[in-house]
Amino acid sequence: MKSYPVFILITVAFFGLVLLWIAIARNNEFIRHNEAVAQQATAGVADEIARYIVNKKRLVKLFSKEQRPLLDKVIQQPDSEVYHQQLADKLREYFPGHFNFTIADYEGRPYIDDFDGEMNMLCQADIIEFALHDMDSPRLHPHPFQYHFDIMARMADRKTHHILFVSFGADILADLLNNVQPANYELMLILPGEKPLIEITADGPRNRLERDDFHLMPEEVKRIMSVHRVQGTQWDIAALHESDVFTDFQKQLISQSLMIFVPFLIFAIIMLYLYHRAENLRRQAEVARDEFLATVSHELRTPLTAIHGSLALLANGVGGQLSAKTAELIDIAQKNGQRLIILVNDLLDMRKLESGKMDFDMQPVNLIEIVQHAVDENREYARQFDVVYAFNPQQDEVLLSADKNRLYQALTNLLTNAAKYGNRNDTVQITLMPSAHNVRVCIEDKGPGIPSDFKSRVFEKFSQSDSSDSRSGTGYGLGLSIVKAIIEAHGGSVGFESQKDVGTKFYFDLPRHVTE
Repeated sequence: MKSYPVFILITVAFFGLVLLWIAIARNNEFIRHNEAVAQQATAGVADEIARYIVNKKRLVKLFSKEQRPLLDKVIQQPDSEVYHQQLADKLREYFPGHFNFTIADYEGRPYIDDFDGEMNMLCQADIIEFALHDMDSPRLHPHPFQYHFDIMARMADRKTHHILFVSFGADILADLLNNVQPANYELMLILPGEKPLIEITADGPRNRLERDDFHLMPEEVKRIMSVHRVQGTQWDIAALHESDVFTDFQKQLISQSLMIFVPFLIFAIIMLYLYHRAENLRRQAEVARDEFLATVSHELRTPLTAIHGSLALLANGVGGQLSAKTAELIDIAQKNGQRLIILVNDLLDMRKLESGKMDFDMQPVNLIEIVQHAVDENREYARQFDVVYAFNPQQDEVLLSADKNRLYQALTNLLTNAAKYGNRNDTVQITLMPSAHNVRVCIEDKGPGIPSDFKSRVFEKFSQSDSSDSRSGTGYGLGLSIVKAIIEAHGGSVGFESQKDVGTKFYFDLPRHVTE
């Protein structure tokens, strides 16, 4: 019973740890799932944009070849509105929705002042880069009318070298991001660097964002789940999870775990409460029982002693000559009276031992003499069961500090048990095994042994094993508990070994130090 609260607490702790482990596992799985979603999204978008840019480059190059005569006319007469309009119309046929265009020489100088004469410096820088190093890596170009990116193609022959420059609105790429953006994520094209710069999001180019600084904040950088390079451009595609997606999931996990754990905890608390209430009732019952037994035993001792003494006088003929039948009845009454006196004394001794009120007169004693005295005093008792005691010490003296009367009482209980529960015509062996610091006393019979289901209760009060042997019903289950209490009060320990149909050996160990 005492281990029951510990079992409940361990169960609650184990259940809590299991729930915690499940929550952690689910959270880790949620993170891995989101990482996989982000990686799949960025990889797919990066590949899609790269194919789109490659296709635009191919089409611009194809246009430069197919419309070379018209382009040459524009180069030769850059101020001609007719040729300029014809080129603009052709570009709209090839590239519906394009933003603007121009033509430049190989040093990056435009023939046409386009963008209403406000050609972006980034555009010019890209043309020069392409002219000098053949590098056409689109990036976002700001413009008052429309943020855009540029695609270029070379127009070369034996005499001339020119560059066709076509601009496309950033909304094309924003629509692509919006179409594939996963739930709980924000896809954006960024320029990598120490402080990544936002270029295009699913809402459009960066100028549509309601913010003063278009660089990613440290908090935003931490929310990046996946980044992929967009081949053929200066961009990276990044997937940022929403700021509360993981905290919301963790709150959900905590809520679900608490919904499971709290009822279990309440149930455990109720069980502990019921256990403690039952334990208190049991203790109260034990106290009441012990007090009742102590009171009854104390009140019975005096009249029982008087009755037993009177019966002894009658048996000895003090009241006159007794008939054989009367003498037999008085003998039966004497024996039962003696049993009651022993029971009362055992109850009183047990009560004193449990309450710590029993006095022990610790004196230097010779253990061999005490054992021999107990054997001699109980031979007559053993004879009624056709049992004899065999005690042959190898030493004359084994000194220790003890209360000889209490040791005698313990030995008597063990010897009478061996005689009572051993086989008839049995020899009970009593041996002493001294060592440097302890001495062991063994009492061994050749009886049927102790049942395995009773071994754990051998030293409990009022415990008796079930047995078909009529001799086993003559005790009250106090003898061995008294033995254990007496030996432990001497600083020793008690144990036993038993095998079915082989026998039982009880033993106790006592320290050999002598206190003057």
